[in-house]
Amino acid sequence: MYQTFNRYKILRVFFDEPNRNFHLRELERITSISLPSVKHHVEILWKSGFLQKVKNGVYHSYKASLNDTYRRLKNNDLLMRLEECGLIKEIEERCTPNCIVLYGSGAEGRDDERGDIDLFIQSKEQKIDIRPYEKSLKRKISLLFEPSMDKLEGGLKNTLANGIVLRGFLKVI
Repeated sequence: MYQTFNRYKILRVFFDEPNRNFHLRELERITSISLPSVKHHVEILWKSGFLQKVKNGVYHSYKASLNDTYRRLKNNDLLMRLEECGLIKEIEERCTPNCIVLYGSGAEGRDDERGDIDLFIQSKEQKIDIRPYEKSLKRKISLLFEPSMDKLEGGLKNTLANGIVLRGFLKVI
């Protein structure tokens, strides 16, 4: 189980910065996992198709492969981290929303370090300090509050309908 956790810990580095190349020693430093273990887990992740080798100089570096399986795992990681950091719980307690929906690139597992996490909250707007959550998730967070679905334009309704309902029930029609 510990080996699986270390592999996930390494993969999470690529989830946080999917467009960046990492050398093994850099992964060792970031994750605090020994170099032989990092090398072992990265090799398995590469053979499994989650990572790509990049030849640049003497040593290889690795980057996220961005295939469908990688994106599904990345999406599940984001869902888990949204729960772990406490953001969803705080929104529920402060806003009592009809629903909370993750939409946009985060819902598709395509978010990266340049983008943000988009959350729709069907409720009146409340002041929430999202800075600690942004630090924890290593992403900007955009909160969209609207108590009535009727006030939203059709394109946004479609986007929300294709998102992931984290809490409550999204009634589009």
